[in-house]
Amino acid sequence: MDETRTGVRLASRLTISLLLVVLMAISGMTGAAVYGTLSDTASAAPALYNEEAIVALYERATTAVVEITVTQPVTGRFRSAVPQSGLGSGFLVDTEGHILTNYHVIQGASQIRVTFSDGRTLDAQIAGTSPADDLALVKVDPQALKGIVPLPLGDSSAAKPGQMAIALGSPFGLENSITVGVVSGVNRSRSSAAGRPIPGMIQTDASINPGNSGGPLLNSRGEVIGINTAIEASAGGATGVGFAVPVNTAKSVLDRLSADTVVKRPWLGISGVALSRDLAQQLGLNTSLGIYIATVAPGSPAEAAGLRGGGLDVSGGPGTGGDVIIAVDGRSVSTVEELASYFNTLQPGDTVALTVTRSGQTVYVSALLGEWPET
Repeated sequence: MDETRTGVRLASRLTISLLLVVLMAISGMTGAAVYGTLSDTASAAPALYNEEAIVALYERATTAVVEITVTQPVTGRFRSAVPQSGLGSGFLVDTEGHILTNYHVIQGASQIRVTFSDGRTLDAQIAGTSPADDLALVKVDPQALKGIVPLPLGDSSAAKPGQMAIALGSPFGLENSITVGVVSGVNRSRSSAAGRPIPGMIQTDASINPGNSGGPLLNSRGEVIGINTAIEASAGGATGVGFAVPVNTAKSVLDRLSADTVVKRPWLGISGVALSRDLAQQLGLNTSLGIYIATVAPGSPAEAAGLRGGGLDVSGGPGTGGDVIIAVDGRSVSTVEELASYFNTLQPGDTVALTVTRSGQTVYVSALLGEWPET
Protein backbone atom coordinates (compact mmCIF):
# COMPACT_ATOMS: atom_id res chain seq x y z
CA MET A 1 0.00 0.00 0.00
CA ASP A 2 2.27 2.84 1.13
CA GLU A 3 5.15 0.38 0.89
CA THR A 4 7.78 1.08 -1.74
CA ARG A 5 8.88 -1.89 -3.74
CA THR A 6 12.46 -0.96 -4.59
CA GLY A 7 13.60 -2.23 -7.96
CA VAL A 8 17.12 -3.25 -8.75
CA ARG A 9 18.52 -4.21 -12.08
CA LEU A 10 19.15 -7.98 -12.19
CA ALA A 11 22.62 -9.13 -13.26
CA SER A 12 21.20 -11.64 -15.70
CA ARG A 13 20.04 -10.52 -19.11
CA LEU A 14 17.26 -13.06 -18.76
CA THR A 15 15.12 -10.64 -16.84
CA ILE A 16 12.15 -9.47 -18.80
CA SER A 17 12.34 -6.08 -17.10
CA LEU A 18 13.82 -4.20 -14.19
CA LEU A 19 12.32 -4.77 -10.81
CA LEU A 20 10.64 -1.53 -9.86
CA VAL A 21 9.62 0.38 -6.87
CA VAL A 22 5.88 -0.08 -7.23
CA LEU A 23 4.40 2.79 -5.34
CA MET A 24 0.96 3.50 -4.06
CA ALA A 25 1.13 6.30 -6.57
CA ILE A 26 3.28 8.21 -8.92
CA SER A 27 3.31 11.92 -9.79
CA GLY A 28 4.76 14.00 -12.60
CA MET A 29 7.89 16.04 -12.32
CA THR A 30 7.28 19.73 -11.83
CA GLY A 31 7.86 21.73 -14.96
CA ALA A 32 7.91 25.25 -13.59
CA ALA A 33 7.80 28.15 -15.97
CA VAL A 34 11.21 29.57 -16.78
CA TYR A 35 11.60 33.30 -16.98
CA GLY A 36 14.55 35.53 -17.82
CA THR A 37 15.51 38.82 -19.39
CA LEU A 38 17.08 39.65 -22.68
CA SER A 39 19.65 42.44 -22.39
CA ASP A 40 18.08 45.15 -20.25
CA THR A 41 14.51 44.50 -21.27
CA ALA A 42 11.85 43.35 -18.83
CA SER A 43 10.40 40.87 -21.27
CA ALA A 44 10.21 37.25 -20.08
CA ALA A 45 11.61 34.27 -21.91
CA PRO A 46 8.98 31.83 -23.20
CA ALA A 47 7.37 29.77 -20.48
CA LEU A 48 7.53 25.99 -20.59
CA TYR A 49 3.76 25.89 -20.71
CA ASN A 50 0.70 28.10 -20.65
CA GLU A 51 0.04 28.54 -16.94
CA GLU A 52 -3.55 29.65 -17.38
CA ALA A 53 -4.32 26.61 -19.51
CA ILE A 54 -2.78 24.25 -16.93
CA VAL A 55 -4.66 25.90 -14.07
CA ALA A 56 -7.92 25.54 -16.02
CA LEU A 57 -7.11 21.90 -16.82
CA TYR A 58 -6.36 21.19 -13.16
CA GLU A 59 -9.58 22.80 -11.95
CA ARG A 60 -11.56 20.80 -14.48
CA ALA A 61 -9.87 17.44 -13.97
CA THR A 62 -9.07 17.26 -10.27
CA THR A 63 -12.72 16.90 -9.27
CA ALA A 64 -12.68 13.38 -10.76
CA VAL A 65 -9.42 12.33 -9.07
CA VAL A 66 -9.64 10.55 -5.73
CA GLU A 67 -7.41 9.61 -2.85
CA ILE A 68 -7.79 5.92 -2.04
CA THR A 69 -7.31 4.71 1.52
CA VAL A 70 -7.21 0.97 2.11
CA THR A 71 -7.16 -1.22 5.19
CA GLN A 72 -5.62 -4.66 5.18
CA PRO A 73 -6.59 -7.38 7.66
CA VAL A 74 -4.18 -8.34 10.41
CA THR A 75 -2.52 -11.69 9.86
CA GLY A 76 -0.59 -13.85 12.26
CA ARG A 77 -0.96 -14.60 15.95
CA PHE A 78 -1.33 -11.06 17.24
CA ARG A 79 -5.00 -10.33 16.73
CA SER A 80 -4.78 -7.15 18.77
CA ALA A 81 -2.36 -5.58 16.29
CA VAL A 82 -3.51 -2.44 14.49
CA PRO A 83 -4.65 -3.20 10.91
CA GLN A 84 -2.32 -1.94 8.22
CA SER A 85 -3.43 0.92 6.02
CA GLY A 86 -2.20 2.24 2.71
CA LEU A 87 -2.71 5.09 0.32
CA GLY A 88 -3.12 5.47 -3.41
CA SER A 89 -4.94 7.43 -6.08
CA GLY A 90 -7.55 6.79 -8.75
CA PHE A 91 -9.95 8.57 -11.07
CA LEU A 92 -13.58 8.38 -12.12
CA VAL A 93 -14.08 6.88 -15.60
CA ASP A 94 -17.87 6.85 -15.99
CA THR A 95 -21.13 8.04 -14.44
CA GLU A 96 -21.80 4.59 -12.93
CA GLY A 97 -19.36 5.17 -10.08
CA HIS A 98 -16.38 3.24 -11.49
CA ILE A 99 -12.92 4.41 -10.44
CA LEU A 100 -9.77 3.13 -12.14
CA THR A 101 -6.58 2.55 -10.15
CA ASN A 102 -3.64 0.15 -9.86
CA TYR A 103 -4.16 -3.40 -8.68
CA HIS A 104 -1.31 -3.07 -6.20
CA VAL A 105 -3.15 -0.17 -4.55
CA ILE A 106 -6.13 -2.32 -3.50
CA GLN A 107 -4.49 -5.74 -3.41
CA GLY A 108 -5.53 -7.61 -0.25
CA ALA A 109 -7.70 -4.75 1.04
CA SER A 110 -10.47 -5.50 3.52
CA GLN A 111 -11.85 -1.96 3.30
CA ILE A 112 -11.55 0.73 0.61
CA ARG A 113 -12.54 4.37 0.99
CA VAL A 114 -12.19 7.10 -1.63
CA THR A 115 -12.05 10.83 -0.98
CA PHE A 116 -12.85 13.39 -3.69
CA SER A 117 -11.31 16.84 -3.98
CA ASP A 118 -14.38 18.47 -2.42
CA GLY A 119 -13.96 16.34 0.70
CA ARG A 120 -16.75 13.83 0.17
CA THR A 121 -15.64 10.36 1.28
CA LEU A 122 -17.33 7.17 0.08
CA ASP A 123 -16.96 3.46 0.70
CA ALA A 124 -15.87 1.50 -2.37
CA GLN A 125 -15.98 -2.12 -3.45
CA ILE A 126 -13.76 -3.92 -5.92
CA ALA A 127 -15.54 -4.29 -9.25
CA GLY A 128 -12.83 -6.12 -11.16
CA THR A 129 -9.08 -6.64 -11.35
CA SER A 130 -6.39 -7.42 -13.88
CA PRO A 131 -3.31 -8.31 -11.81
CA ALA A 132 -1.13 -8.99 -14.84
CA ASP A 133 -1.75 -5.42 -16.05
CA ASP A 134 -1.63 -3.90 -12.53
CA LEU A 135 -5.13 -2.50 -13.03
CA ALA A 136 -8.24 -2.52 -10.87
CA LEU A 137 -11.69 -0.97 -10.94
CA VAL A 138 -13.52 -0.01 -7.75
CA LYS A 139 -17.10 1.16 -7.51
CA VAL A 140 -18.86 3.75 -5.35
CA ASP A 141 -22.51 4.78 -5.14
CA PRO A 142 -23.17 6.74 -8.35
CA GLN A 143 -25.96 8.67 -6.60
CA ALA A 144 -23.30 10.36 -4.47
CA LEU A 145 -21.40 11.73 -7.48
CA LYS A 146 -23.63 14.64 -8.46
CA GLY A 147 -21.64 17.35 -10.19
CA ILE A 148 -18.52 15.25 -10.84
CA VAL A 149 -17.57 14.72 -14.49
CA PRO A 150 -15.50 11.59 -15.34
CA LEU A 151 -12.13 12.06 -17.00
CA PRO A 152 -12.04 11.47 -20.77
CA LEU A 153 -9.85 8.57 -21.87
CA GLY A 154 -7.42 9.43 -24.65
CA ASP A 155 -5.30 7.37 -27.03
CA SER A 156 -1.98 6.31 -25.52
CA SER A 157 -0.72 5.11 -28.90
CA ALA A 158 -0.66 8.76 -30.00
CA ALA A 159 1.68 9.84 -27.17
CA LYS A 160 5.03 11.14 -28.39
CA PRO A 161 8.25 11.98 -26.55
CA GLY A 162 8.38 15.67 -25.74
CA GLN A 163 4.64 16.08 -25.34
CA MET A 164 3.37 17.43 -22.05
CA ALA A 165 2.54 14.93 -19.30
CA ILE A 166 0.47 16.01 -16.31
CA ALA A 167 0.05 13.82 -13.23
CA LEU A 168 -2.67 14.21 -10.60
CA GLY A 169 -2.92 12.38 -7.29
CA SER A 170 -2.04 12.31 -3.61
CA PRO A 171 1.71 11.90 -3.07
CA PHE A 172 2.39 11.23 0.61
CA GLY A 173 -1.28 11.99 1.26
CA LEU A 174 -0.99 15.52 -0.14
CA GLU A 175 -4.35 15.41 -1.87
CA ASN A 176 -5.13 17.33 -5.06
CA SER A 177 -1.50 17.56 -6.15
CA ILE A 178 -0.49 18.33 -9.72
CA THR A 179 2.91 17.93 -11.34
CA VAL A 180 3.94 18.66 -14.89
CA GLY A 181 6.58 17.04 -17.06
CA VAL A 182 6.91 15.48 -20.48
CA VAL A 183 6.53 12.12 -22.11
CA SER A 184 10.13 10.88 -21.97
CA GLY A 185 9.63 7.71 -23.96
CA VAL A 186 6.99 5.32 -25.27
CA ASN A 187 6.67 1.57 -25.80
CA ARG A 188 8.57 0.77 -22.64
CA SER A 189 8.00 -2.46 -20.76
CA ARG A 190 8.08 -3.15 -17.04
CA SER A 191 6.75 -6.06 -15.01
CA SER A 192 3.57 -5.99 -12.98
CA ALA A 193 3.42 -7.29 -9.42
CA ALA A 194 2.37 -10.60 -10.98
CA GLY A 195 5.68 -10.71 -12.85
CA ARG A 196 4.22 -10.30 -16.34
CA PRO A 197 5.56 -7.67 -18.76
CA ILE A 198 3.26 -4.70 -19.32
CA PRO A 199 4.06 -3.62 -22.89
CA GLY A 200 3.58 -0.15 -24.31
CA MET A 201 4.19 1.71 -21.05
CA ILE A 202 4.72 5.47 -21.12
CA GLN A 203 7.93 6.79 -19.60
CA THR A 204 7.76 10.22 -18.04
CA ASP A 205 10.06 12.50 -16.08
CA ALA A 206 7.25 12.76 -13.58
CA SER A 207 8.32 13.11 -9.97
CA ILE A 208 7.72 9.76 -8.30
CA ASN A 209 6.32 9.55 -4.81
CA PRO A 210 4.28 7.10 -2.72
CA GLY A 211 0.60 7.95 -2.82
CA ASN A 212 0.20 8.69 -6.54
CA SER A 213 -0.07 5.16 -7.96
CA GLY A 214 -3.32 4.70 -9.80
CA GLY A 215 -3.66 8.40 -10.55
CA PRO A 216 -4.06 9.70 -14.10
CA LEU A 217 -1.34 10.86 -16.45
CA LEU A 218 -2.92 13.45 -18.74
CA ASN A 219 -1.99 15.08 -22.01
CA SER A 220 -2.33 18.82 -22.59
CA ARG A 221 -5.98 18.35 -23.60
CA GLY A 222 -6.83 16.82 -20.23
CA GLU A 223 -7.26 13.30 -21.63
CA VAL A 224 -5.95 10.32 -19.69
CA ILE A 225 -3.06 8.68 -21.54
CA GLY A 226 -1.76 6.52 -18.70
CA ILE A 227 -2.19 5.22 -15.17
CA ASN A 228 0.86 6.15 -13.09
CA THR A 229 2.34 2.95 -11.73
CA ALA A 230 6.05 2.63 -11.02
CA ILE A 231 9.48 4.18 -10.99
CA GLU A 232 12.93 2.92 -11.70
CA ALA A 233 15.12 3.09 -8.64
CA SER A 234 18.80 2.71 -7.93
CA ALA A 235 20.77 2.06 -4.78
CA GLY A 236 20.85 5.80 -4.20
CA GLY A 237 17.06 6.11 -4.36
CA ALA A 238 14.58 7.29 -6.97
CA THR A 239 15.96 8.40 -10.32
CA GLY A 240 13.04 10.46 -11.56
CA VAL A 241 12.14 7.94 -14.28
CA GLY A 242 8.46 7.04 -14.02
CA PHE A 243 6.21 4.64 -15.90
CA ALA A 244 2.48 4.59 -16.58
CA VAL A 245 0.31 1.76 -17.83
CA PRO A 246 -1.01 2.90 -21.24
CA VAL A 247 -4.66 3.86 -21.09
CA ASN A 248 -5.34 1.76 -24.19
CA THR A 249 -4.53 -1.32 -22.12
CA ALA A 250 -7.08 -0.21 -19.53
CA LYS A 251 -9.68 0.53 -22.22
CA SER A 252 -9.26 -2.98 -23.62
CA VAL A 253 -10.31 -4.56 -20.31
CA LEU A 254 -12.74 -1.99 -18.85
CA ASP A 255 -15.85 -3.87 -19.91
CA ARG A 256 -14.64 -7.03 -18.20
CA LEU A 257 -13.48 -5.15 -15.11
CA SER A 258 -16.89 -3.50 -14.69
CA ALA A 259 -18.54 -6.94 -14.93
CA ASP A 260 -16.97 -8.07 -11.65
CA THR A 261 -14.30 -10.06 -13.44
CA VAL A 262 -10.74 -11.05 -12.66
CA VAL A 263 -9.06 -10.62 -16.03
CA LYS A 264 -6.66 -13.44 -16.80
CA ARG A 265 -3.93 -12.94 -19.37
CA PRO A 266 -2.50 -15.84 -21.40
CA TRP A 267 0.55 -17.67 -20.07
CA LEU A 268 3.16 -19.66 -21.98
CA GLY A 269 5.56 -20.24 -19.11
CA ILE A 270 9.05 -19.27 -20.27
CA SER A 271 11.72 -16.85 -19.22
CA GLY A 272 13.61 -15.52 -22.18
CA VAL A 273 15.74 -12.76 -23.61
CA ALA A 274 15.84 -10.95 -26.91
CA LEU A 275 18.75 -12.16 -28.96
CA SER A 276 21.54 -9.87 -30.08
CA ARG A 277 24.39 -10.65 -32.40
CA ASP A 278 26.84 -10.94 -29.52
CA LEU A 279 24.55 -13.18 -27.46
CA ALA A 280 23.83 -15.41 -30.45
CA GLN A 281 27.57 -15.80 -31.05
CA GLN A 282 28.14 -16.56 -27.36
CA LEU A 283 25.45 -19.27 -27.42
CA GLY A 284 26.59 -20.73 -30.75
CA LEU A 285 23.34 -19.92 -32.55
CA ASN A 286 22.90 -19.46 -36.28
CA THR A 287 20.26 -16.73 -35.81
CA SER A 288 20.45 -13.41 -34.00
CA LEU A 289 16.74 -12.58 -34.16
CA GLY A 290 14.17 -14.04 -31.82
CA ILE A 291 13.49 -14.83 -28.18
CA TYR A 292 15.98 -17.20 -26.62
CA ILE A 293 14.35 -19.48 -24.04
CA ALA A 294 16.38 -19.72 -20.86
CA THR A 295 13.97 -21.56 -18.59
CA VAL A 296 10.67 -23.38 -18.93
CA ALA A 297 8.36 -23.32 -15.91
CA PRO A 298 7.41 -26.76 -14.56
CA GLY A 299 3.81 -27.65 -15.37
CA SER A 300 3.52 -24.77 -17.83
CA PRO A 301 2.02 -24.79 -21.34
CA ALA A 302 5.57 -24.40 -22.65
CA GLU A 303 6.65 -27.60 -20.92
CA ALA A 304 3.58 -29.43 -22.22
CA ALA A 305 4.43 -28.24 -25.74
CA GLY A 306 7.98 -29.57 -25.45
CA LEU A 307 9.80 -26.23 -25.56
CA ARG A 308 13.38 -26.39 -24.31
CA GLY A 309 15.31 -23.90 -22.19
CA GLY A 310 19.05 -23.50 -22.05
CA GLY A 311 19.12 -23.01 -18.29
CA LEU A 312 21.54 -20.70 -16.50
CA ASP A 313 25.31 -20.77 -16.54
CA VAL A 314 27.52 -20.30 -13.49
CA SER A 315 27.37 -16.51 -13.85
CA GLY A 316 23.58 -16.44 -13.98
CA GLY A 317 23.48 -15.82 -17.71
CA PRO A 318 21.70 -17.96 -20.29
CA GLY A 319 23.09 -21.42 -20.84
CA THR A 320 23.36 -23.14 -24.19
CA GLY A 321 20.90 -25.51 -25.83
CA GLY A 322 17.69 -23.49 -25.58
CA ASP A 323 15.06 -23.00 -28.26
CA VAL A 324 14.64 -19.69 -30.06
CA ILE A 325 11.09 -18.48 -30.78
CA ILE A 326 11.16 -16.55 -34.04
CA ALA A 327 7.44 -16.33 -34.84
CA VAL A 328 4.00 -16.87 -33.31
CA ASP A 329 1.00 -17.59 -35.54
CA GLY A 330 3.13 -16.51 -38.48
CA ARG A 331 4.09 -13.15 -36.93
CA SER A 332 7.78 -12.53 -36.43
CA VAL A 333 8.78 -11.74 -32.84
CA SER A 334 12.16 -10.61 -31.56
CA THR A 335 11.42 -9.43 -28.01
CA VAL A 336 9.48 -10.70 -25.01
CA GLU A 337 7.46 -7.47 -25.15
CA GLU A 338 6.30 -8.24 -28.69
CA LEU A 339 5.23 -11.69 -27.55
CA ALA A 340 3.31 -10.25 -24.58
CA SER A 341 1.61 -7.66 -26.79
CA TYR A 342 0.37 -10.34 -29.14
CA PHE A 343 -0.76 -12.56 -26.28
CA ASN A 344 -2.82 -9.61 -25.00
CA THR A 345 -5.02 -10.05 -28.06
CA LEU A 346 -5.67 -13.70 -27.10
CA GLN A 347 -7.35 -15.54 -24.23
CA PRO A 348 -6.26 -18.41 -21.99
CA GLY A 349 -7.30 -21.59 -23.76
CA ASP A 350 -6.27 -20.31 -27.19
CA THR A 351 -3.76 -22.35 -29.15
CA VAL A 352 -0.75 -20.68 -30.76
CA ALA A 353 1.61 -21.96 -33.43
CA LEU A 354 5.22 -21.21 -32.58
CA THR A 355 8.03 -21.23 -35.10
CA VAL A 356 11.19 -22.28 -33.28
CA THR A 357 14.81 -22.88 -34.18
CA ARG A 358 16.36 -25.81 -32.34
CA SER A 359 19.92 -27.03 -32.90
CA GLY A 360 20.03 -25.18 -36.19
CA GLN A 361 16.75 -26.67 -37.44
CA THR A 362 13.35 -25.00 -37.78
CA VAL A 363 10.57 -26.78 -35.91
CA TYR A 364 6.90 -25.95 -35.44
CA VAL A 365 5.33 -26.22 -32.01
CA SER A 366 1.68 -25.91 -30.99
CA ALA A 367 1.02 -24.60 -27.48
CA LEU A 368 -2.25 -24.35 -25.55
CA LEU A 369 -2.03 -21.12 -23.53
CA GLY A 370 -2.89 -21.19 -19.84
CA GLU A 371 -3.79 -18.47 -17.34
CA TRP A 372 -1.05 -16.23 -16.04
CA PRO A 373 -0.50 -17.26 -12.41
CA GLU A 374 -0.99 -14.67 -9.67
CA THR A 375 2.46 -15.42 -8.28
